[in-house]
Amino acid sequence: MNIVRGSFVLKSLSSLFASVIFLLTSCTHAPTKVQYTETDRPVPVSPKERIPAADELDWWAAKAQHVKNAVCRIQLPKTTSEIEKYYNSIPVGPNFEGGTSEISGVRLIDEKPHLVLALAKLLTPARESMKIEDAPKNFQEKFKVNPSCTKALCAAQKIFGKDVGPQMLFLMDKYDVNTSPYSFINADAFNASEIADVIRSFELVHPDQLPFGFNKQLIKFKRGYTRASYKDGEGTVLANAAIELFDGWSEQTSLMRQYTLYHEIAHNHSDNQFADYDRSASWLALSDWKENKPGEFANEKQKAMQGHPFVSKYGETNPFEDFAESVSSFRLNPQLLKGKSLDKYNLIKLYVFDGLEYTSEANCRKAPLNVQYQKQIDRDGGALSAADKLAVKNACRQSFYQTVLGHIPVSFFSACVNYEATQIWQKQNTGRFADLIPQALFDTKLRISNLKFNALKNELRTELAPELTDWILQSMNVHSYKMTSQMSNAEYCDVWSELSHRVYPDAHRNNQWYRNGIFLSRDYSPHAGAARGLCLDLVQGFTPTSKSSVSAIKNWVKVKAAISTESQITERGITRESLLKYISDRTNH
Repeated sequence: MNIVRGSFVLKSLSSLFASVIFLLTSCTHAPTKVQYTETDRPVPVSPKERIPAADELDWWAAKAQHVKNAVCRIQLPKTTSEIEKYYNSIPVGPNFEGGTSEISGVRLIDEKPHLVLALAKLLTPARESMKIEDAPKNFQEKFKVNPSCTKALCAAQKIFGKDVGPQMLFLMDKYDVNTSPYSFINADAFNASEIADVIRSFELVHPDQLPFGFNKQLIKFKRGYTRASYKDGEGTVLANAAIELFDGWSEQTSLMRQYTLYHEIAHNHSDNQFADYDRSASWLALSDWKENKPGEFANEKQKAMQGHPFVSKYGETNPFEDFAESVSSFRLNPQLLKGKSLDKYNLIKLYVFDGLEYTSEANCRKAPLNVQYQKQIDRDGGALSAADKLAVKNACRQSFYQTVLGHIPVSFFSACVNYEATQIWQKQNTGRFADLIPQALFDTKLRISNLKFNALKNELRTELAPELTDWILQSMNVHSYKMTSQMSNAEYCDVWSELSHRVYPDAHRNNQWYRNGIFLSRDYSPHAGAARGLCLDLVQGFTPTSKSSVSAIKNWVKVKAAISTESQITERGITRESLLKYISDRTNH
């Protein structure tokens, strides 16, 4: 039996146990980005009569009063006048250049670039292949935006409504959250009270947790319809982690709309950092969830409910709802979660909220733990010894070589340094910081860290660049007999592909980074194409990014690279100096 990840369901007391059976058949683990299939097509729904939510709050982890009294609520502009005042208060930057931008026929004049982009996202399908029903090809023709409106806020009002458009533009601009019916299929227009409650829900989210996705979907699902997979529930599914808000959500009070949406945001917190927290072994163990096959937890549910701590009946249905309800409790009703499971409370505190607590205004206004740790590292570089730095260097040497010769982004070298250094730093500082635990700092599966050791990265890059330069030149010296002055540049650089027969230095060292890191190739030799490309870049006129002026660039090309094919091999521009400059420039990010 499959279980849906992240749908929000309303229950009545009289049908509670029958509804649990419904949950197990309608709530499936699904990715945040919904795949539209025939079985999940929109179908008409006739909602059953519902008992008011206030009578059933034991189904959820918090009551309306908890939402109303939530500490550390951020004050965001919600009304059109507040949003206009907010944008009018943002100064135009010193490098702002006016001009005209056109989006689907609508002209914006001297508008801030970030608002042009936000409006463009709202008027464009989120995925290129997606065909949106009733979306006009030319918004100017349909809504007659110009000439009266030449600014994004005014255009949004014309297209989406006076008290909806500015709110949609604000959410898109500030949080990269897309609420537009012209960006996603099965989406309908929000009304003013609904979009205001969406903004109120984001007042509960810490700014460091946003954005939680690029051009993130948050839509009002087609009114009068639900998903086919939810049909048996006759409209009791209020929302899901996609994030799609159904008619049942609209029928709730303002406070319960906020709770429901926050619950769905909590699902997204699971995917927002290192991994799927609600699927992690650490999380499943806290309530004895067992996954017999992908997505199937139902067989162990009854065992899990016996003597195990949950904050709500809904949280008992599967580990995904357990996670979302526990996160919601941590934010809105922390004493409940603390009393039910201190282990869950501490895990969420460190995994999701970076050490912040919502037990008082003072506790949730502190600097997050990682901010405190990062400030300390920025001050003293992590206080790593020479031996520590050498260990990191050895662990990350291969990833540095592969940024130049192995077709991997230079960010992987940075990730390696940060991960290896964080492991050392964590062991040395566990006694110094009471709340410091490895899981809050790095992910052992992905081999990435929250902390940045920029000074160490630059130091190691400076040491490794000449080492790699000399290794390349020495390795290619073996093949120099194949090169002749009559070769074209392409033929000359074909010889460089022979580097693929060489093995990176220290490729067989016993370090966990290259043995387990998913970002690193298991191939310990250079790629022929990368070596050939490096050669071609140099002989054809590589321009370092540090050479900014036109005269400097022309001089670089003339001195280092503008060499005819009749010249001697050693004059093709590939000198130690030019190769070192290339490597330093390539890895200086």
